[in-house]
Amino acid sequence: MNQTTTTPWSDTQKILAVVLVGAFITIIVVWMFYPPHTDAASTAVLNTLVGTLGGMTTMVVSFYFGSSRNANTKDNTIAALVAPDNAPPPTPPTVPTG
Repeated sequence: MNQTTTTPWSDTQKILAVVLVGAFITIIVVWMFYPPHTDAASTAVLNTLVGTLGGMTTMVVSFYFGSSRNANTKDNTIAALVAPDNAPPPTPPTVPTG
């Protein structure tokens, strides 16, 4: 039987990741069709906010598809090797008496 350990934050991290990526894609698509027509200061603030959101999106993608995913796979493999399911106990070696 394969047991998976979940933490209280496991679903929250996934939800935040989906929200961040979805918000970034939505803002970029909206900005392509409806560019802001405001003064330079407001446009600079919008550029900074979208750049920050883009950086967060990059971190989310790197986490789920980069080295952190490989580390998680490695950790699961090691855990499976350390605690095999229903393994018989080792037999003690026989010692000749004589």
